[in-house]
Amino acid sequence: MLLKDKVAIITGANSGIGHECVLTFIAEGAKVAGVDINTGNMAELADAAEKAGTQFEAFTCDVRNEEAVKSVVDAVAEKFGGRIDIMLNVAGITVDMPVTRTDKSVFDRVLDVNAGGTFNFCKCVAGYMKKQHGGSIVNTSSVTAQYGTQMGTPYSASKAAILGITRSLAMELAPWNIRVNAVAPGVVNTEMVSNLNEKERESCARSIPLARLGEPKDISNAMLFLASDMASYITGTTLNVDGGYRPAFVPLH
Repeated sequence: MLLKDKVAIITGANSGIGHECVLTFIAEGAKVAGVDINTGNMAELADAAEKAGTQFEAFTCDVRNEEAVKSVVDAVAEKFGGRIDIMLNVAGITVDMPVTRTDKSVFDRVLDVNAGGTFNFCKCVAGYMKKQHGGSIVNTSSVTAQYGTQMGTPYSASKAAILGITRSLAMELAPWNIRVNAVAPGVVNTEMVSNLNEKERESCARSIPLARLGEPKDISNAMLFLASDMASYITGTTLNVDGGYRPAFVPLH
């Protein structure tokens, strides 16, 4: 097992990529704390942990609230023997609308959840990882941070900010043997793309050399690699998991 007895915090654990990450990490022997603002779908995760002979605990938290994040991180450390080995920042939201119809409050909310939430958890776990002189943080960016996206400026901006957070913390925390990396998913078959109709899905697939949308398992496997000791000499890196995606520009008007 790649993560036997490692303690991992995974945000966005109630659905999508975060949910799949919990299942993947449990299967590899990790003790997992699943964090989300909603926890209604986490019973399956507790059952999976029991069957795998490891532990899972659900925590409700708004990642935008630094004090709430600190309370969760402290509670996880207390429950699992004072260690936090792995931090996966997966929680995120998106909006799809033209910039002329995007209120600044919407922009701020997306930045606060995606980039602010990532910052909050990185900050709060760093102290524990420094004390134990080791740890792995994996953040979730997006290929839209690199290529942009039409009608999704707040999302692209938030994911670009996460790249800056990742590279800066990789440098800052390296003296304590704390690695900080990011995964940049392409178009993944989750609730975030559930609004796409069949024609739009086919159009996306045509921009992907591997000719399919990604699945949450594709992303969780990449995060597993970066979180594990197999990536012990990798930090400050962004791993694109996108099937070779290169967006084609199609004018909206």
